[in-house]
Amino acid sequence: MDDRTDPIEIIARVSEQHGKQRAFEVWRYKAEKEGWPVTVQSSSVDEPGDECGVVDVEGLRYRIRHAPRVRQRVEYVPPGRHLIAAAVDWSLGRSDGTTWTWEFDHAAWAEPVIGDDCGTSRTPHPYPHSEAGGRP
Repeated sequence: MDDRTDPIEIIARVSEQHGKQRAFEVWRYKAEKEGWPVTVQSSSVDEPGDECGVVDVEGLRYRIRHAPRVRQRVEYVPPGRHLIAAAVDWSLGRSDGTTWTWEFDHAAWAEPVIGDDCGTSRTPHPYPHSEAGGRP
């Protein structure tokens, strides 16, 4: 059994300010750190949208995206309240009217490229759960 994290489970937390190029690089680094050989097929970091590019990992293609995907805890400070003062009050356990909530933050992740735009000529195995071709 393979102990590596599957490429679709690799999430690279990269803020929107750092951009798609950095997100693409960080996802690739994390995949390679897991032991996956990553070959860049194409890059679209300078184009509009959330796609960063397409990579090949051991013969399978993945589209790398960068968009809101991971939860991030966010604090809203009341108008007129200084952020540092609110942080000090919070650290001392005093309630000062700040509100905590969850929002989605940017991250990079891989989606498998399936179907006609996959670019492979392989025929899918009729019974993918068994290498011998028998039913599982």
